[in-house]
Amino acid sequence: MKHRWIMAISIGLLLACAATSLPVSASGARKILSVIVDTTADRSDEAQAISEYLRAVGVSAEVRVWEWSALKERILAGERQMYLTDWGSAYFDPFDLAVPKLKTGDRGNYSFYSNPRFDAALDAALGMSSAEAEARQRVYFEAQDILWEDAPWIFGYALLETEAARADVLDWRPSMDSRINLHDVGLKRGDTIVVGMAGDSILTLDPAAYRDRLTETVIRNMFDGLVTRTPDGRVVPEIAESWTALSDTEYVLKIRRGIKFHNGDALTADDVVFSFDRVIRDGAMGGRTSPRKGLLGTLVAVEKIDSHAVRFRLSSPFSVLLQALVHVQIVPKGYLLSVGDDAFARKPVGCGPFKFVEGRLDDKIVMERFGDYYGGSPDLQPVGPARVKRAIFRMMPDPTVRVAALKTGEVSIIQTVPAHLAANLLRDRNLQVKSAEGTRVYCVEMNCARPPFGDARVRKAMNHAIDWDTILNTIYAGGASRLATAFLPSGFGHNPDLEPYGYDPQKARALLAEAGYGAR
Repeated sequence: MKHRWIMAISIGLLLACAATSLPVSASGARKILSVIVDTTADRSDEAQAISEYLRAVGVSAEVRVWEWSALKERILAGERQMYLTDWGSAYFDPFDLAVPKLKTGDRGNYSFYSNPRFDAALDAALGMSSAEAEARQRVYFEAQDILWEDAPWIFGYALLETEAARADVLDWRPSMDSRINLHDVGLKRGDTIVVGMAGDSILTLDPAAYRDRLTETVIRNMFDGLVTRTPDGRVVPEIAESWTALSDTEYVLKIRRGIKFHNGDALTADDVVFSFDRVIRDGAMGGRTSPRKGLLGTLVAVEKIDSHAVRFRLSSPFSVLLQALVHVQIVPKGYLLSVGDDAFARKPVGCGPFKFVEGRLDDKIVMERFGDYYGGSPDLQPVGPARVKRAIFRMMPDPTVRVAALKTGEVSIIQTVPAHLAANLLRDRNLQVKSAEGTRVYCVEMNCARPPFGDARVRKAMNHAIDWDTILNTIYAGGASRLATAFLPSGFGHNPDLEPYGYDPQKARALLAEAGYGAR
């Protein structure tokens, strides 16, 4: 196991802090605050560290390890108090992080937090046009101030996206959104790249049927969208040649000519309209609704203008429309209608740099270079067919297995290298290790809808009780950065001047006492 937490952070010091008497609350009551810190196995060391810090300020804290699906079920039922969770944003904007995680009643709001002022700030920001960037940033700053003052979570950190590759892999670097784009990657020797994936399975090969980053990496090597993102998150044209905003709610996109699907069909506006309709319209996937629908915000219709131009209509301004377009890949209308949704997912056809050969979702996916590829985004060099003949994505959920396979040359690139393993790889001259700023928030959520965490004083005390800097340096070897709220530095509107809660056990004990809780 990686470094057990019963070590460098002095237990003697923790016990000394825990023994410090707490002030008596105004009512004279001296209740003992008891909590269970719920976690999954991969973050159990962190949960143990957090519980030690809570005990040090007089809280009776225990850790319980769960399988995630079982824990999530109990969280959503409102039965759990405090839980370590994380959330990856598909946008470089709060639209896919602060909104689902903290807006009242939204789909990812496991803390049951509700603040009308915060909701109003998010609504105001998202209702602005892309031209109102300065005003939108001011509103996001206001939203962060509200979050900081309310402390609905124990605000945590963002991890670096650290990956590794063999030294003979050329022009490879991690992306902030975790995608591995093999079109641009070459090899000094050989013609096949094998990627060790950080999971035991992907969900599907249908680009409209998932919300999962591992699945996205595989799919986006076979399918292209109207636009794509550079490794640092900038949106650039791909299938689209250009776009024009006719108003805040109407856009026209021109489609590049000469693009072919893997089956030889020419890509036209009909395929674009059909691909977006599958995502926007309820029940459009053989009676199922696409799980990607929520990524498209206020987009309500895509209409054909001519064979190579389409019109996008919004119900209201949506400042991150171009980012939204990244999340829909174009499929061949004729082929999909002829074989049906299920058969299409088994034998997918896209227009990306690689075409599907064979594979199983829980084993490996094999692709080969598409010789008639139109070249991809002109903003991402090199333009043209993929540089290698074959790409294989292998499921390898155990990081130690991935690392061993990389060292022996069994795989070319591996995802998600833990910090304690990365240090060893850096010393191997046959390997290269690179990192990118991550787009996932790690935190401890508290059930804000019931005692004791319905009281903001208790929530603030929890934030002041934990020495995150020591935890991150000890467990994650410094490969993480503190967060002041749920807003990521990589996203639009982040306030770099808002400081994270400081480690202050004395203040934590005082806030607990004010809320009526005493020492154990």
